[in-house]
Amino acid sequence: MKTFLDSGVLLFAWLGNSPRSIEAKSIVADESRNFLTSDAVKLELLPKPTFEKRRAELEYYNDHFKGIASEPLSKELGVEALTLAKKYDLAAMDALHLASAIRQGADEFITSELPGKLMFRVKELKVISLHSL
Repeated sequence: MKTFLDSGVLLFAWLGNSPRSIEAKSIVADESRNFLTSDAVKLELLPKPTFEKRRAELEYYNDHFKGIASEPLSKELGVEALTLAKKYDLAAMDALHLASAIRQGADEFITSELPGKLMFRVKELKVISLHSL
């Protein structure tokens, strides 16, 4: 199963022991999944712990990213994200993440967003909320 995680899922996995954090950690540790990511997810997650020298957090994210496919920021990604954003009224970063997942052939996109957000209208792949698992 090709799974694309938004940055919020990885944040939940890193932080705390809430029920959602435990579920996120379980997903991240699931060896049956083939994870995908994007440079946009990395852009959301890596700068702050790098700047603030939070090495353990940075190592956690980098361990996840190691060896998995990552969609680069590109003109083509921008065009596809804009098309999705116009079609489904998506926020810019949501459109970039979803377009990255679609371009890589993801089977599912797991997000930390609550069900009912506009991204759940996207028909091109299965969008799953961490809150509903």
